[in-house]
Amino acid sequence: MVRCLFKEWFWFYFSHLIVYGFGLLLFYFGKYYRSNLYLESRLFIFYLYVFFVVFGPIYYSFFAKGEMKNKSYTFLRLLRKIILGFWRQEKVVILKEERVAVLFLLVKFFYVPLMINFVFQNSHDLLFVIEHFSLFSFILILFFTVDTFIFAFGYLVESYRLKNVVKSVEPTFLGWFVALICYPPFNGLVGRYVPWGANDYALFWSPYWTMVFRILIVALFFIYVLSSVVLGFKASNLTNRGIVTRFPYSLVRHPAYISKNMVWWITLLPVMNWWFFFGMLFWTTIYVLRALTEERHLLSDPDYILYCEKVRYRFIPGLV
Repeated sequence: MVRCLFKEWFWFYFSHLIVYGFGLLLFYFGKYYRSNLYLESRLFIFYLYVFFVVFGPIYYSFFAKGEMKNKSYTFLRLLRKIILGFWRQEKVVILKEERVAVLFLLVKFFYVPLMINFVFQNSHDLLFVIEHFSLFSFILILFFTVDTFIFAFGYLVESYRLKNVVKSVEPTFLGWFVALICYPPFNGLVGRYVPWGANDYALFWSPYWTMVFRILIVALFFIYVLSSVVLGFKASNLTNRGIVTRFPYSLVRHPAYISKNMVWWITLLPVMNWWFFFGMLFWTTIYVLRALTEERHLLSDPDYILYCEKVRYRFIPGLV
């Protein structure tokens, strides 16, 4: 029994080594990542991999019973099945857990380096505003740092003990498209053609109005970061890791999306023109589509159906 258990957890551990090792090589030596990731980000990913290599066996030896299945093992098992099916000219049936494993690894490989890079970028900015103190800038960058740290951890770690195991992953092209277009490098490509006039640090028509609107912006970004804090270990895009119903999700279904978009529209006011209006309308439409595709995905979960019955509004209580 002990020997069998050792053999099983060894293969689950080894599967992570293979899949994460591939990711490490991609993030460390890939041309795009070498050009766009901070050196600290690539080093941090390397140290994470070394940490797992060293302490992974210890973790699995103590918690193997509860953590036997993982997405890396399931993916490699599917890869082996596909190769054997091709060799034997047999039809390969892809199981639901195998499809989820492949999709989540794609989510992880896209978002992990991105979020880690955001954490370091925000940390650099935070140190700068501490040296050149600006309360408004400090609060905003602190919010962004907390938000990206939570999501970075969410993409990195999946565990039964943290209750953040991925149940399902967004299955449609539209769902992936509207999510990925909001992040580098895709938002930068879109930005070449879609005007962008919003600025979190916009100055309004007078010092008085600047102060008023900045208080509102801080309040909205507080809701935004609170949404991430409440998600906690479940934070990630394109996945269902369990339904969260605490405030602010007890008021509306998409508090982060509406608060972020409201900030953008507010900061657009001092420079508003037709080009910027239609540009912001484009991005608002993208976020509405994100909300709709996420809901369509999550409606396969009975817990989310019950949640929607309790929380009727998507964006603004009593209105939308």
